[in-house]
Amino acid sequence: MVVDEARLARMLARDELLELVNSYCRAVDRADYEALRNLYHPDATDAHGSFSTGGVEQFIAQLQAAEPYVRVSQHNITTTNFAIEGETARGEIYCLVFHTFAGPEHDLDVIIGGRYLDTYAKHDSRWKFGRRTIVADWAYQNAPSQVNFGHPSTRGSLRGKPGQADPSIGLFTPPRAPG
Repeated sequence: MVVDEARLARMLARDELLELVNSYCRAVDRADYEALRNLYHPDATDAHGSFSTGGVEQFIAQLQAAEPYVRVSQHNITTTNFAIEGETARGEIYCLVFHTFAGPEHDLDVIIGGRYLDTYAKHDSRWKFGRRTIVADWAYQNAPSQVNFGHPSTRGSLRGKPGQADPSIGLFTPPRAPG
């Protein structure tokens, strides 16, 4: 069998880029700021509208400031489109984002359908974000929040939480060798 080396390289790059995009979602939702920081080039920018536009440290500072008000944070990736050119790439990443924010009188659900417009480059043999820009295609707000865990399919299940209080924390930590 003849192996098409160029096609194989594109497939590997696409897989690594998809891993980067998914790692972003987990880092934001679990408030893992060190992991998030490591996904970007040091001089990268992230444009999230009026929430934050600028460098990665500014974006992380805004996430940290918002953390006490975030009851639910879930970023979901759907369609991914990558244009890979050697050690650089561009991406249009479709996403569905679900948030519940604490409000003065009641919680508020914000559901966003949008896309990330990204540029990527290899950094120390790893793909990283060079620029990330959010495009909001639609958004819904429910006030008060409509979250309800009373149905038998959700009643009694573990409850997801934003940040480090989520039941998944530790799931990807390697087990310690016996003693």
